[in-house]
Amino acid sequence: MKILIILIGIILIGVAALYIIERVFYRKHDKTTGSLAYIIFFLLVKIGFINRKKPMIDDALMTEVQKPYLMLVNHESFEDFYYVWQMIKKDKPDYLINEYYTRLPVARWLAVHGGVLTKKIFTREMATGLKIHRTLKLGYPVVIFPEGRLSPDGRSNPIVEDGAGFYKRLKCDVVLTKIEGAYLAHPKWRKKYFRTDVRVSVKRVLHPEELKNMTDAEFSEIIRSTLYADAAVYGHAPYRQKNKAKGLEGILYRCAFCGEKYQTVGRGNELVCGACGKKLTFDDSYHFTEWPHSIAGYYEEIQKVERAKLDALSLHMQVELKVFGKDGKYTKREPGECFLDGEFFRYRSESEEFAIPVSELPGIAFSCKKEIELYRGEDLYFFYPTSDPAQVAEWALCVDLLTEQRGK
Repeated sequence: MKILIILIGIILIGVAALYIIERVFYRKHDKTTGSLAYIIFFLLVKIGFINRKKPMIDDALMTEVQKPYLMLVNHESFEDFYYVWQMIKKDKPDYLINEYYTRLPVARWLAVHGGVLTKKIFTREMATGLKIHRTLKLGYPVVIFPEGRLSPDGRSNPIVEDGAGFYKRLKCDVVLTKIEGAYLAHPKWRKKYFRTDVRVSVKRVLHPEELKNMTDAEFSEIIRSTLYADAAVYGHAPYRQKNKAKGLEGILYRCAFCGEKYQTVGRGNELVCGACGKKLTFDDSYHFTEWPHSIAGYYEEIQKVERAKLDALSLHMQVELKVFGKDGKYTKREPGECFLDGEFFRYRSESEEFAIPVSELPGIAFSCKKEIELYRGEDLYFFYPTSDPAQVAEWALCVDLLTEQRGK
């Protein structure tokens, strides 16, 4: 009991000390990346990521960059913001992140007082542009991951929310930075982090004078081509881990050989189909020892199957719905069902029914073998399938293919 009282006392003293320090030394920097909250956040990140290997950095082109600047980066893993911060932490960069990550009380406090820029993923918000402009005007660089989500297969996602015209209007240097190696260190489908080589490279710097003479389409193509990454072709140190395939069925949900869904499973270094028995094995370069050779190659075969079925698309899943308000608290929890076809994403339950045109849904965020998520107004909806949880990857892929189809 005495130890508990002492610990509580130490915590209270620490909180009081932080409050005084913030009020005396950092008050004028509140809600910016010069704040105490920002310092505390990255201190916690350093502690939490203590086993992460520091990235190899190639920042030679940063010598020609004028602050404040906008940095655009490809998105391979959840740790990407940390890898970028390792390169430019002296500039106290701000990040545009999914509002979802700031819904818990402590995270929300750190985000608000640390000046973090938030956005509802796959929604258009005028306020986001104003926040970015204000941060740059204060002298702080802004980091954006234009894909908006993690790569499923190691290849860069298409950029479905094209910001080229907006970036030009900011009239600042645009720094194109590429992360390589992060996908196989910690892809979205694998819980375990592998300690391996990650490289962060500044590939190109575009100045306002150069951008002024460039069309939005030309600028968009430069962003896309410069940031494009493919984990299957990046040179890595050997992966000698014995569980390289664990969780892979969260992305490779359909067998590339027999076509059956939800029958694949990753065990050890093998991906096995329970329907046809086909077994693929990873070697130490994280490639399959036979066709289709890579995760991206296998995923491409699944894309071909789904693309061929797109005109007759009709998906249905029973779900458990959880709705969170802007304050991060539950507002609803109920059973229901979701439907997806070429025109609408629909939800239906005893208490609610709505439909969202797929033309207004450029993508769906999802957690492997867990849930899909989308925003409706200020509320965040989570849909948890009650069977075959790998199907969330199927729904996300089909929405991507519908967006691709509209763009042709």
